[in-house]
Amino acid sequence: MKIWLDAGSYAEPDEGPRNTRHHKRIVSAAPIPGTRSGKTVTLECGHVVRTFGDLAHAGGVVLCTACRDARRE
Repeated sequence: MKIWLDAGSYAEPDEGPRNTRHHKRIVSAAPIPGTRSGKTVTLECGHVVRTFGDLAHAGGVVLCTACRDARRE
């Protein structure tokens, strides 16, 4: 389920299993200023995404919606 934000962006909860071809390893993460749990994350595919919540829960892998959405088009 997409949670629409502003400027055409959206948040999407990532519920297991986290082993699809669109789940990518986290290469680096930096805090988003002004947030408690927000991180700007660079993935192995080269895309940069924003995540919120405990990255330990993600197990070093997150869903890359850019890769997934590009595959659909």
